[in-house]
Amino acid sequence: MQNESEEASFEQLMVNLEECVSRLESGGLSLNLATEVYEKGMALAAEAGRRLSETELRVTNIKAKYQEMMERSEEVIKDEHE
Repeated sequence: MQNESEEASFEQLMVNLEECVSRLESGGLSLNLATEVYEKGMALAAEAGRRLSETELRVTNIKAKYQEMMERSEEVIKDEHE
């Protein structure tokens, strides 16, 4: 299960998670099967959350680098005009 979720795209994780939710909401599952589906869904949700956190960190780092480049450019332009 863990390898399956690690290899899947984020979008596929979400599709699989939605399938788990649908199965649970539709009812009719045995207690054992419902527990297994719930466990799978929670693992998928955890993996999706981990990926979102990683992506958020990447975006934050990209923004910080861009901001730093812009500040340096502004300093160079300012120095050239002095």
